[in-house]
Amino acid sequence: MTQGDRAPLAGSGMSSRPKPAGADELKESGAGAAANGGGLARPVADGSNILRPRSFSTPAPDPAEALYYEGMAAYQHRNWEQALERFSRLKELQPTRPGLDALLDEVRWFLQLQATAPIAYSPADAGQAARAALPARRTSRMARWQAYALLVLALIGVIALLLIAFQGRLPWNTAANREIQELYERGQARLEVGDYEGAQAAFNKLLEISPKDTEAQLGLERAKRRQTLAQGYADAEAAIAEEDWDRALTELNKILAIDPSYADTQAKADFVTQRQRLASLYADGSRLYDLGQWEEAIVQFEKIQELDNTYRAEAVGEFLFVCYMNAGQAQMNAAGGNTGAVARGVDLFARGLTIHPRNRLASDAHRLGSLFLDALRALEGGDLAGAETRLNAVLGESPDYAGGAATQQLYIVLVRKAQAALDTGDVPGALAFYAQAQKLSVSDRSEAIRGEAIARAFTPTPTPRPTATPSPQPPPTPLASSRSGVLDARAGPGSGYAIIGQVAAGASVAVTGRTADGVWLRICCVSTGNASGAGREGWVGSEKLNVRGSLALAPVVTNLPQGGPATPRPAATQPVSVACVLGHVYNSSGKAPLFGWTITLQGPDGSTATRTTRTTSAGYYRFSNLPAGAYTISERVEVGWRAISPQSSPVTVALTSACVEIDFWNERSEGGPGSPPGPTPTPER
Repeated sequence: MTQGDRAPLAGSGMSSRPKPAGADELKESGAGAAANGGGLARPVADGSNILRPRSFSTPAPDPAEALYYEGMAAYQHRNWEQALERFSRLKELQPTRPGLDALLDEVRWFLQLQATAPIAYSPADAGQAARAALPARRTSRMARWQAYALLVLALIGVIALLLIAFQGRLPWNTAANREIQELYERGQARLEVGDYEGAQAAFNKLLEISPKDTEAQLGLERAKRRQTLAQGYADAEAAIAEEDWDRALTELNKILAIDPSYADTQAKADFVTQRQRLASLYADGSRLYDLGQWEEAIVQFEKIQELDNTYRAEAVGEFLFVCYMNAGQAQMNAAGGNTGAVARGVDLFARGLTIHPRNRLASDAHRLGSLFLDALRALEGGDLAGAETRLNAVLGESPDYAGGAATQQLYIVLVRKAQAALDTGDVPGALAFYAQAQKLSVSDRSEAIRGEAIARAFTPTPTPRPTATPSPQPPPTPLASSRSGVLDARAGPGSGYAIIGQVAAGASVAVTGRTADGVWLRICCVSTGNASGAGREGWVGSEKLNVRGSLALAPVVTNLPQGGPATPRPAATQPVSVACVLGHVYNSSGKAPLFGWTITLQGPDGSTATRTTRTTSAGYYRFSNLPAGAYTISERVEVGWRAISPQSSPVTVALTSACVEIDFWNERSEGGPGSPPGPTPTPER
């Protein structure tokens, strides 16, 4: 019995194992192995059923395939050591090759089986042993048939395993496998080049042929997933191009939820988040700009520059320039004598200059603001001469600078200089300074008037030197003026006396007498409304008057008129004092004040004399010291705006206790350029 026919000995304790798939076919073709070169029969390429030999001795072009076929040839000839060596090397090259582990396990099993029965007999020895042991052979025939049966069962099992493991490599499945492999490779290739629809088509067709192919199912899922990611990425980029930051961020977040490492999605999401923040700041700044809230708009636009100074750099710069100029002017108009507020305004003008260094408006505003600031600091330091010089320089270029604040500060300087002169005994110098102060257009000149009266009280009126004994000169008469508005004058020192006339606001009157307690003062002269009453004396409560000079110089009146019921107040005549017109200019949207608008007052009574002024940061304007008469007041509508009510209006000015008030309302015109209120920066030269 040859080695191939030897079966496990009965009672040896070894159990049979299934043979690898294809083992029976290999055995049956063993007789013709020499003629066929030791190879397996395979179908020809034309698809016919004629079997043709294939040699295992000629290695395939692929080293792995060569090892496989050499191992199978050794397996066919039961050369288990060589088969184990070839399959082990193939395992190193292709660790995951289907069916290879089963082959290795089977070869090792055969090696173990061979080791348990290593004795081999030659044919002659076998014949002699057969003749000598004929009775024993007959006795053990049943055992041999049992062993053969077990061996057959093992071979059947091995063949079944091989059929399962090498189903795709069987000759009759070659065409189908080629199509499956081609479809799989086509799907993978389409995935690599980004043709996700083509990849899906290939994998779907593969699944029609082999519905349970897990690789095809995974490939199809990858294709769909990548198509979803690519489409979302394209939508996000389109939204970014349109600056639709909300939509772009939504698409990018969808991608990140599927694959956080996809392309540069995270970087784009960070970029879009920042752009979304910048766009929000830009929108808020533009809205505040339209409302004239300059300081608040500056905060928004400066935040944009801090986050990304390239974001709409030109537009942000222009917005900031106008905001700096308007906010600086508003600071100046509202500062009065506050050094800190003026310094803030100068700083804003300086920021405007950093944007447009050659802009004349910004340059002039910064220069005048710096002069005004220096004047305030000089005044705080007691340098009255330096403060006066700088204030005069400012007022020489802008008589109403800072809403009249510069004029008010010059008034303070002159009053202080007059007081200093009076303290040193320089009465003429003090009078000169007080006179200059009273000529300035300020709301309250009472301190200068009172100071002048005091200075004159210390200065006797010069008289010619007498030839005889000089007689004593009468003391100077105290002067008084109304504290507020028009005052009623009575016939005697008490509210029970009849009203005989009026004292005009701002008019100076002489104090000709007083009561012993000084509660009531007799003044001259009172306006009674008729020529016959001109120069008449009247009584006014001292608490309603500002007195210049010493009341001790006024005589006490003892011969008082008889009191009686108050008589009807005489009809008032046209006062000789001045009146005023004031009001505001508003944006009808939200009642926002409009700064820097020009208001013109024409008149009175059709005369060619006109006055102009510009609104403050609160939209306020005022015309003071006006003669009574009929005027026409109008506003100059800025570009991009439309007047609602009124653009021009007649107004009659008369002496009253309050100014005539007229407000102007405007709105942005449709399709207008949307120019901001306030001074428009001049072009750079």
